[in-house]
Amino acid sequence: MVEKAAVQPYTGVRIIDLTRELGGYCGRLFADLGATVIRIEPPGGRSDRRIAPLGAGGEGLPFRFLNVNKKSVTLDLTSPDGRGVFRDLVAASHIVLYEADGDRDRMIAEINSVPGERVLTVFSYFGLTGPYADYVGSDLIAQALGGIAWLSGRPEREPLQLAGRQSMFVTSLYAAAATAIALWDSERSKASHVLDISAQECIAHSLQNAIQVYDLEGRISRRGGEGTRDATESAFRCADGYVFLAAPLALSASWGGLVAWMKEEGFEGAARLGEPDWNNRPLRATEPMKVEFKALFESFIKSKTKAELRAQALKRKVCLAPVSRIAELQDDPQLAFRDYFGRLSDGTAFPGAPYRLSEPVWRIDRDAPAPGEDTETVLGALASARQPH
Repeated sequence: MVEKAAVQPYTGVRIIDLTRELGGYCGRLFADLGATVIRIEPPGGRSDRRIAPLGAGGEGLPFRFLNVNKKSVTLDLTSPDGRGVFRDLVAASHIVLYEADGDRDRMIAEINSVPGERVLTVFSYFGLTGPYADYVGSDLIAQALGGIAWLSGRPEREPLQLAGRQSMFVTSLYAAAATAIALWDSERSKASHVLDISAQECIAHSLQNAIQVYDLEGRISRRGGEGTRDATESAFRCADGYVFLAAPLALSASWGGLVAWMKEEGFEGAARLGEPDWNNRPLRATEPMKVEFKALFESFIKSKTKAELRAQALKRKVCLAPVSRIAELQDDPQLAFRDYFGRLSDGTAFPGAPYRLSEPVWRIDRDAPAPGEDTETVLGALASARQPH
């Protein structure tokens, strides 16, 4: 008996995608759950197709990741005919995702003038109002002015930009949640909504636990955990990369297991860790102790691989984990066990669902579209829907 596929929650929802950077992942989150997400592009495609690193076909790997399950329609929005078709597509949509550009006021007004109720989600770096509203932004600027760069990195160094265009992902996640709520209300009340999504505000709201720390403790979070991080809490070099260790006195099993491990292998430094000053918590957070522990621990693990260290740490209840390179994740035993990676049509390994729901409603049905790949079918269906029956 063939198992019937679960009905995806956003089946029947039509979304017009006019994003470039900040909102690309927002549209994909809906597409993965069954929504019809249609990219509107000029002939030749939008510029987000060429964001590095580039794949073998000349298109960016970020584009391929962010646009699976989507469709592509090419329109010349500078022509009257193109604008007319665009308005028809908007009229048939439930959601419009628009990333603000120099034409934003006219574009927002035009979308809002199309009859019918829908959710218009507008992405920008600083929002539609305020003194920064017309500023040009970037991932680095959003992370800096949003505060996350100031919290990232080592306390003795400059602020650190998080890798992987994190402001775009954070903004898309916040926008997707707000858009889903607004869509529910629009379906219920038959009202339209305009959502003003500021990347800076999304970053400022997601500052790890900095807001809660200030609210509950009256303390401002800083890089490096206020300078109180234990000497053992850091990344350390081993034979084939790095591992992260956490064995403060508060984690007695981890600290005890580490010292016992060293003693069992006859490591000379184990005796040093048994001296009284290593039972002094404030002292363990000082720079001299951090330098000493780093030298000692890296000497202990310099000939051991990440896999060996992970196996020993699990057995001994030491809080230690390998620091994985991106290329190593395909062989990660936990991800392999959970069957995390899937395959695209050409066999390329592809990240799986970012969540597990009780029903199998997340899936990848198609690769990222070529420019205009779906123009004929989408516009044909639109024309057919307008014909009297």
